[in-house]
Amino acid sequence: MEYETGMIDTRFYISHGPLTLAQLIEGLAAELPDDKFGEEEVSSGGVLAESLPNQLCFLDNKRHKEQVKTANATACFVTERLAEVVGAQHIIPIVTKTPRAHFARAMQKMASRKTLANSEGAAKIAKSAKVHSSAVIGAGAVIEDGVEIAPYAVVGPGVHIGARTVIGSHADIRCAIIGRDCKIKPSSVIGGAGFGVTGDENGLLDIPHLGRVYIGDRVSIGSQSCVDRGQIGDTRIEDDVKIDNLVQIAHNCTIGAGTVIAAHTGISGSCVVGNGVQMGGNVGLADHLNIGDGVSIAARAGVMHDIPEGEVWSGIPAMPIREHMRIVSATRKLIQKPKKD
Repeated sequence: MEYETGMIDTRFYISHGPLTLAQLIEGLAAELPDDKFGEEEVSSGGVLAESLPNQLCFLDNKRHKEQVKTANATACFVTERLAEVVGAQHIIPIVTKTPRAHFARAMQKMASRKTLANSEGAAKIAKSAKVHSSAVIGAGAVIEDGVEIAPYAVVGPGVHIGARTVIGSHADIRCAIIGRDCKIKPSSVIGGAGFGVTGDENGLLDIPHLGRVYIGDRVSIGSQSCVDRGQIGDTRIEDDVKIDNLVQIAHNCTIGAGTVIAAHTGISGSCVVGNGVQMGGNVGLADHLNIGDGVSIAARAGVMHDIPEGEVWSGIPAMPIREHMRIVSATRKLIQKPKKD
């Protein structure tokens, strides 16, 4: 299936750009190094490390400054302490105390999500597809051969659903590209906005999510599970992933091929999970973690650190399982009552 990356995907979003930097920072406590840069134009937002010319990005933490080395954005919201790092890469630094929040406000001006009301073009539904009369199919959606869509499901504008995929009742699919032979069970939400809240001198705001969800072939997703679309860029579920009921996968995560995730698991934003990973029920992952290929994570583990390839971890906080079992054994011995003579 065609998979495009890069700029704002106009199948799902209305682009309001290009806009000048002066337009984007109007009303914000943000400064350009020189007023002449105010006429520079950008067309979309970008992830710092992967950013392209005519894109805007942000840098608010020194832990991520190495990503500037591969950045090619036109401009970047950045703190005063990191402005020199950005400038050295020939990127225009927009100095602010709240780069993340001001980037979010700029993205609100840059694009908005299409709705059923403002989309154009008829949906393309294959003759062999079975779409229940109560289901809602958005303009520009593509439904391939043999797809089955159950009652009261909602498929948003521009969504592409591959052949022989089954969508359960009351499922909500938006901003998504879904491969072949997939099963999405009832009441799941694919492509909803992720949880992102930030604040600046103008108050709190929900961060706009202008990315997509990409789901490969033969993926199954259980009832009432959620896969959030990317903030900038995509959330990716690769081929043959199996996801249980009541699972949360946050924005910009990548789940490798053949991974199995049990119920009540929560994966925070921007995690990269390798191929063939197994997660027990109620596992929790902190954000921006890397989980290696072939890792096994025991039920109810709370993962706070990267896990190397092939290891088995358990516990809260999670650690290699043998280390965890030794700690459990030692703790039990500490609380045992001494034997009477």
